[in-house]
Amino acid sequence: MPVFLKPVKWFSLLLLLLVSNSANSAGFTIIKAKTHLLEDVYLLNATFNYQLSEATIDALKNGVALTLVLNIIIERERSYLWDQTIAKLQQKYELKYSALSKQYILKYKNTGIQETFPSLNEILHRINQLKDFPLIDKYLIKKNETYMISLQIELDIESLPIPLRPIAYLSSQWRLSSDWYLCPLQP
Repeated sequence: MPVFLKPVKWFSLLLLLLVSNSANSAGFTIIKAKTHLLEDVYLLNATFNYQLSEATIDALKNGVALTLVLNIIIERERSYLWDQTIAKLQQKYELKYSALSKQYILKYKNTGIQETFPSLNEILHRINQLKDFPLIDKYLIKKNETYMISLQIELDIESLPIPLRPIAYLSSQWRLSSDWYLCPLQP
């Protein structure tokens, strides 16, 4: 075999390893969600489960910041037409590890607020609960109409460093997202 073909074999092997499914239980889940009305604003309470893969944990420990995104869509149900989208919201969390301080850093990207934690489990426990997240003003909601909230959480691959993105797109260890979860908008 000519020498110049050997790198192609190694690349194929690497690609095969990246695309193969891992045996771990990595993934994101939305356990429950509920809305309530408080002082003319609909608020969301939700519980999540974030299980990072070995690849994402290793990258985090080696200085790669991970961005987790909570996608929220508010829709008005209609009988004869497609549901009408009333609002789309995103809550973004950035997770980082500081090797110097040996602390994990949680940054709320929507507000810029940062918190530090001594362990990855503590940071994940912190973002497992969403309490009283403002969704929409009650005056934007029509009476006698049905509204649904769709929720999904995902790892934002586009926020990764450019050299890591191709690997992340090809590896199941990096494609972490929940199924869509539906919950009614109710007072």
